Amino acid sequence: MSEDLIRRSEPFHPKKLRRKANVSPESFFELDLRSGVITSVESFPEMNKPSYKIEVDFGPVTGRLWSSAQICNYEPEELIGKSVVGVLNIGQKSLPTGFLSHFLILAALDPDGTARLLEVPDGIECGSKIA
Repeated sequence: MSEDLIRRSEPFHPKKLRRKANVSPESFFELDLRSGVITSVESFPEMNKPSYKIEVDFGPVTGRLWSSAQICNYEPEELIGKSVVGVLNIGQKSLPTGFLSHFLILAALDPDGTARLLEVPDGIECGSKIA
């Protein structure tokens, strides 16, 4: 693929992504990364980009939290039951219609920007710490 085509059609191509500045290990370890299971998915047509409202069960201590995610490359029914990774301590964000997003669900981006969920192996309990 030509470099010009990569620049135009693949904004997240690994050849285009520069490394970010280093952060301290302490800064990284301040993030509360946990495993959870998607329990509910609803459309969110009020967002500028195609999005879902997603509920994830993060286990007995945290419980169920809601977030919005631009992962409409998945059908809602294929998301239910997926074990995913969430960042729980980034604060809540108010989105259109007053919906509150309580965590960030993690994904890897294809070169064209399509998000693919980071999934947790089978057998990991909801709420397990991601290290």
